[in-house]
Amino acid sequence: MKMDFHAGQTNPMKIEEYNAIVEDFTKLSSFTRKMENELKRKYCHIQPHTLGSIISLLIQRSMKQNYRKSPAISSKYQELYEVAMRDDTKENVILKLSESQGISPALFARSLLQGVFSDSTISKKYIKDTTLIENKDLAYQVFMGIMNDNQYGPYADVTKQSIGLEYELRLERELRLMNITFSDENVLRSRGYDKTPDFKLDVPIAVDGFVINWVESKALFGDEENHSGYLKEQLLCYWNRFGPGLVIYWFGYLETLESTPEVNKMFILRTSFPDKSSITQYKPDIL
Repeated sequence: MKMDFHAGQTNPMKIEEYNAIVEDFTKLSSFTRKMENELKRKYCHIQPHTLGSIISLLIQRSMKQNYRKSPAISSKYQELYEVAMRDDTKENVILKLSESQGISPALFARSLLQGVFSDSTISKKYIKDTTLIENKDLAYQVFMGIMNDNQYGPYADVTKQSIGLEYELRLERELRLMNITFSDENVLRSRGYDKTPDFKLDVPIAVDGFVINWVESKALFGDEENHSGYLKEQLLCYWNRFGPGLVIYWFGYLETLESTPEVNKMFILRTSFPDKSSITQYKPDIL
């Protein structure tokens, strides 16, 4: 996968613009790529990866808040599917049904499989590998639903993991280019640390006068909700163990994060690896 890496720091997003995006998102009747593209056309001045990340976060939260896992819902979706499959065309059945129900195609497919197969273990296995489904029509429709959902489900998860790795590799390259030595997650875990930043610097550096001991890469947009989660689950732990650090939200972050108590005290925020001119490295005298 080739990523379109953007260079240089970008300004944090204004809260007014973020709220406008959220408001327009709540007006969407479905979560298809068509609807996503409509938002991208309206906010064409925003970097595509930034807006795409915001939309992805909003869709995931909406699904978690509004979707209820229950046999009754799965039975309803199974009934709708069976009726739709009696149509001679049988074209994009899950895509059309998910749009009519206001949920993501992958989530509709998962719920449908839970209705068809009462064993949740089997339905989870089939959603990950549709070739295991004996009914070929069902296998095809589930596959199309998953592959046409770039924000939710197994295909979306793999894509996001791949993007995350791409940006970690980019960060590693930039550290090596500046001859900044470090220990990565694998090395730190081998030393017994359970929660580790992406890179722990062997020798601290200063970025714009702020001492950095570690760097964490986040290939997404940072808003108040996900930043708060990272703070509790990861960043506070890094600060307690290793001191102050740097968090890179590659796809931008909300301006309000700059005024939170931890930012500029426990760690600083950036949207890319800092420019060489803003970094001070410790160079021991060689006798």
